[in-house]
Order: sequence, then C-alpha cells, then structure tokens
Amino acid sequence: MIERFESIMTSNCYVVSPYKNSSICYLIDLPPDFDIAIDFVKSNNLSIGGVLLTHGHYDHTLGLKSYDEEHIYMNLNDEFLARNPKEQLSSLLLEAMNPLMKSNDIDLHKYDGSIYDVFEHSFDSLKVLENPGHTKGSVSFEFNDLGVVFTGDFVFAEGIGRTDLFSGSSEEMKESINSVFLQLDPDYDIFPGHGKSDSFKNILKYNSYLWEFIND
Repeated sequence: MIERFESIMTSNCYVVSPYKNSSICYLIDLPPDFDIAIDFVKSNNLSIGGVLLTHGHYDHTLGLKSYDEEHIYMNLNDEFLARNPKEQLSSLLLEAMNPLMKSNDIDLHKYDGSIYDVFEHSFDSLKVLENPGHTKGSVSFEFNDLGVVFTGDFVFAEGIGRTDLFSGSSEEMKESINSVFLQLDPDYDIFPGHGKSDSFKNILKYNSYLWEFIND
C-alpha cells in the first residue's frame, strides 16, 4: 500500500506499507504539514517503523521538529541541511523576501533530535540507492517487493532535481542518472518528491530533461 500526501510546499509525504500481513509502515519525507499522513496511519491502525528522508532540503524535512518519535534515517551527508532549515532559506532568498522566514506557523529553528545513518540500518525488502546530484546526500528508496522506487528530488515524472543549490552537482547528477536510475528494473514505478508517480518506461520515454544527462 502506498498513499501520497502533497504538502503546502508541493513536496510529497508518502505512507508505505511494504509487508504483507503486517501493520508496519514507513513515512518517506516529512514536510511541515505531514499531520494528514499521521491521521491516515492512525485511522488504518498502522505502526510507523521509521521515517526515511530522501535528502535534507527544508520542504522534505521541516516536519522533523513536530515529529515526536525517533527512528529517523537519512544519508548523513545531508544531515547539516536537515538540521538547519533557516540557513537553507537564508541562502536561497533574503529574509525580507521569503515568507517562510517570517511565518509563525512553521518552526525554522535548528533540529537537535536524533538522526540515524540509513546505511547502518538493515531494512527488509528495502534497498537504499545513493544518487548525489541534487544534494550530496540524495538517496532513493527501492522496495523490490512492491516494484517501486521513491526518488525524492532526483528524478521526477517530467524533470530532474536542480543542481545549482548547496552541495548540488550537475556532474554527479549525470553520473547518478546513468549508474543508478538507468539501472532500475524497467517494470518499476517511480514515486518522486514532487508531483505524481509514473512508470519507469514512461519517464525514460518522455522526460526530455533526463535525456540531456544520459550518456550517448
């Protein structure tokens, strides 16, 4: 079972139940308004086995301050980003120009809770794929039994992630697309960090931004 919830920042929060005959689920990414995902978990009598963060950008991690459980996992190359949302926003726009910086509804203070290295934990039926380019610590989550990959801001149905932000790299993005994305099972479905899901085959066929980075 996969449920998608779109945040006010257009980023997706997913609830994924990968195991048959089990109430265990995972949350993938934590935007600030992830409470609707928690309501879904509770109404379906599910238990959260962990929060999996695809990368550290604020629109995928601002919910950390409101999440009162542990078991938060990410590539620690992006830990600084996840812990310091205000510094991220300051680097993007001047404070006077950015409404998020002045909002009383969103907590932009440093996150001091526990974050665990996703590569040091074993998850059944889950493979963590390193795909730097959008950020140094960007990862995708491949659930083989479900035939799906959650790509965060690595690859979208109709685009790819920006490479001009802190720790982004167009060279690493190209390498990741060729060595990670193109090696996925062609029968998989792709669930990105923004927008709706699509099949690997459709994305490969119609995503013109992707083809700009594919080796000849």
